[in-house]
Amino acid sequence: MNRGFSGVGLVPIISFLILSSLISPMENGQLEGDESRMEQFGGGSGSIEERCGSITFEDMFAYNNAIFNIEIEDGWDKAEVSAVAWINLTLADDIRHDLDAFLEGLVPSGGDGWLSNDEVGIVIMAAADCLEYSITRIGIRDGFPHRGGTGVDWKNTTWEGNGMQVSHFNGVPPSHSQGRECEGFGQGDCYEVPVIPDVERDCDTTIDQSEGLDECRIMLWLNASMEIGGISDPNNFTIGFNASNMSNAELHFTLPPMPDLRLDLWEECEGRHVGPEEDDPGSYESPGRGACVGDGSSTYDLRADENGSLTYSLFPSTNRAAWPIGEDIFADFTTYPLDIDNPPVWTDLAPENGSMFPVPKLGESRFATPKELSSWFYDELGSSLLDVDCEAEGSGGISESIDGSIWVQVQGQVEVSCLSFDAAGQASDSRTWLVGVPISVSTTEDSLMQGHPITITPNLGWSGVTVEMGLFQEGVPSEIVTNTVDQEMVIDVPFANLMPGSVLLWVNVYMGNGYKMEAVYDLGISKESLPPVISISSVQWDGALLNIDGQLSDPDGESVTLEVAVNGMVADPATVTHTATGNSWEILLDAYEYDYGNLTIEIKGCDESQKCQSVLREVEYVEWMDSVPLDIEGTLPIGSNDGEGLLPATGALFSILAIFLALSQIRREGES
Repeated sequence: MNRGFSGVGLVPIISFLILSSLISPMENGQLEGDESRMEQFGGGSGSIEERCGSITFEDMFAYNNAIFNIEIEDGWDKAEVSAVAWINLTLADDIRHDLDAFLEGLVPSGGDGWLSNDEVGIVIMAAADCLEYSITRIGIRDGFPHRGGTGVDWKNTTWEGNGMQVSHFNGVPPSHSQGRECEGFGQGDCYEVPVIPDVERDCDTTIDQSEGLDECRIMLWLNASMEIGGISDPNNFTIGFNASNMSNAELHFTLPPMPDLRLDLWEECEGRHVGPEEDDPGSYESPGRGACVGDGSSTYDLRADENGSLTYSLFPSTNRAAWPIGEDIFADFTTYPLDIDNPPVWTDLAPENGSMFPVPKLGESRFATPKELSSWFYDELGSSLLDVDCEAEGSGGISESIDGSIWVQVQGQVEVSCLSFDAAGQASDSRTWLVGVPISVSTTEDSLMQGHPITITPNLGWSGVTVEMGLFQEGVPSEIVTNTVDQEMVIDVPFANLMPGSVLLWVNVYMGNGYKMEAVYDLGISKESLPPVISISSVQWDGALLNIDGQLSDPDGESVTLEVAVNGMVADPATVTHTATGNSWEILLDAYEYDYGNLTIEIKGCDESQKCQSVLREVEYVEWMDSVPLDIEGTLPIGSNDGEGLLPATGALFSILAIFLALSQIRREGES
């Protein structure tokens, strides 16, 4: 990944600076602060080998273009690597800016907006040490051709220790119009420039700006030795290369002279997870030789040199937006003569001639993916190099999408015929299949009913299909019915645990040859909500509190909200206490504010679909008065509380009201 002096690349460098004391020792507090800062980028207490062992050259140095030359020695155990990278325009500004920012706190002048030749020299020196432990991206392994996978150690090359050299040109432009002597960190001939030049971008006063040259560019050179541990017999070997997140680069592998050495097969393989291991879904399986699916982004070239060697050139150009899905490139070399070039043939995975492919609806449907097409054919040079040609006859058309999938325009029944051609123009046999919509589905009932009637009508030429159906709203159907359909039939489809609202029909149709289609139909079916069921079990007075309890349930399983009304008026929520346990409910109602006489209590329950049910109960108001004993003279007794004469009741307001009602009762008795 080209991220420049990003967290991944600079953390190992900064760690190296601290650990190797290339700069002045810092106080403990400063050092601890730097380590905390490194933790944010995945650094920390690991060794430089551990922290540099998971990055590449591109992680450390972003570039616009780069050329790598890998010359393998005659013994096949070592290669000399030289590289040059160009960093141009604002990308050069970004690198200088990031470098200065990451040096903040490590050197006195770090983060001041200026970059000196001393600072760049320190980082380049540390970068070389870090790159010794970095990933080479290259694997060279002899034996039977491979495409990676479990148990195949193909990423088996490493950089030779103490053999890495990195140098630069123009990291700190020596003739910069804004250059000056160092004002912070630096000694002797220290010279610094602003990390971001002014709008004139005059980074070299010796060059006439009318020439249009990028005066602020940076060039990097790398020279290193790479150890190869996987070649003992070079008559058959595979060069693997991880091209993930790499573009605008070329790699030239010069192989030792070997009689009859040739490239047997070259493949791009997309799909391997290259992100953090903890995010790997584990669904990728390494393809077999010749079965890779590539996107055509990378290319190669092969040149025979005068001394009898071969130069294999690779031009990776992967789409960074695909990360963390990566690309591996494999090149199989051999000295064995080419086998007889036979035409491609169909594999056992290919559909038999005359097979029927069901699709859910008229219109455009994907017939086959590139991976499926690749698995249908075999050729000595690999199925990925075949040209698959498909045509449609009848009432439809055929097309190929940008990812290589074959799409069929279905209008009625469509005959699709396919064959493949190899590089020599030899063709496989042709096979023809029928593509169409196997059934029509409908219903005569919009409102869901248990055993809902679904009408299945087989279309012409599709009798004898097996149909699975189920009603659902989210996820998958909880109940599925299966029938073999030879003629129009009505099937009662059961259901369970559905809520009020729209209901969909899931259908799976498959043929005897194993080809099937799966579809979801919206037939306008909806489940109507039923009101909740509410009952009152008892009503009791507890002083001026009316205690009402009962049972409730909702046929649809929706939650239910209760509301209390007294004499046709909704009760003030402040006077109502509601509790519920399972299907039981209890309500306490303060009745002091209602007039003397009968009370009509209405308990109303509404579910989430606003379906409601009410129950009524008549209650005599006087009942609660009868439960309060009066003294001989007809007044409410005054309770004793340590001689202070307080009522053993619920509060001052309630006590005053009780006395008032008691006196009213006495007056009525006196008038009678």
